[in-house]
Formats: sequence, structure tokens, C-alpha cells
Amino acid sequence: MWTTFAATVGGSAAGLTGLTFIVVAFRFDVVATSQEYRNRAAQTVSLFLTTTVTASLVTLPQPTWALGVELLVAAAASASLLSVLDHAARRGTSQHARPVLVVALVVFAAGIAAAGLFAIAGSTKGLGFYAASALLGLTWGVYGTWVFLTQAGTQQTDAVAHASSGTR
Repeated sequence: MWTTFAATVGGSAAGLTGLTFIVVAFRFDVVATSQEYRNRAAQTVSLFLTTTVTASLVTLPQPTWALGVELLVAAAASASLLSVLDHAARRGTSQHARPVLVVALVVFAAGIAAAGLFAIAGSTKGLGFYAASALLGLTWGVYGTWVFLTQAGTQQTDAVAHASSGTR
């Protein structure tokens, strides 16, 4: 029952992964020189890849318990990677973790883990948690890509413009 949804979400996430690479390449001058933007780009790609991989797992014919184990492993790996990338993005700055980002990433991984726990127990009723996480991953990833496209480097440009206008 979930295979069509998973295939659709997985295909969308795979396509958005490619779009993210294009946006990063378009803004390479800024992303390459910013530790924060490099790690945020990696977070965005990680969201899309986790969504793609978990969608593949849901569509794969296998015992329900095996799907559960795989979803738990995917949730743990994703949560660990997203956390490390968030820390790396803030390294060397006085920035604290943004609460909205932390909540989104925790809910993303927790939904996948919850679906995995249900599946280990032999029930596919928890796949609604997977669906919510997949949609959250797509939404948050698109937001991240939009930030790269529209905001990456604008702080530097604004600072230069402000400094230039002060000297005239």
C-alpha cells in the first residue's frame, strides 16, 4: 500500500538532490569558501538521500521486520550525520543551534525510527510516521536549497556595499 507513495517520494528526493548540486555549483564561489554553507549543503543532500534510501527500502519486497531494522539503522545514521554536520556548520562561530532546525531534524529522524519500531513489531501501521518524515525531509531540503540560491553570500555582499557607501 505504501510502495507508490514511497516511489514518488524517492523519485522526488533523487531529483531534488540533483537540483541541490546545481544550486551549489551555481553559488560555488560562496559555498566553497564558507564552512557553514558547505555543511548546510551537505545537510540538505543528506535529507534528500535519506529520503531516497528509505523510500527504496519501503518499496523493496522483504519481511516487515527486516524493513524495521533497516529503517532504524537509516534513522540512526541520518540523525548522527545531520547532527555532526550541524555542529560543523557552527564550528568556530558563536552561533547556537537554531531551535527550528533542531526540531525539524529530530522529528525527521524520529519519524523514520518510529516507523522502524512498528515494522519490527510486525505492523506496517507505523509507515504514516515514515510518510510524515519523508515529506518533512523534502520540505526542509527544498527550503535549504532555496536559502543557498537566494541568500548564500548576501551577508558578505551587504557588508561590502555598506562599507562602500560609508566611504563615499
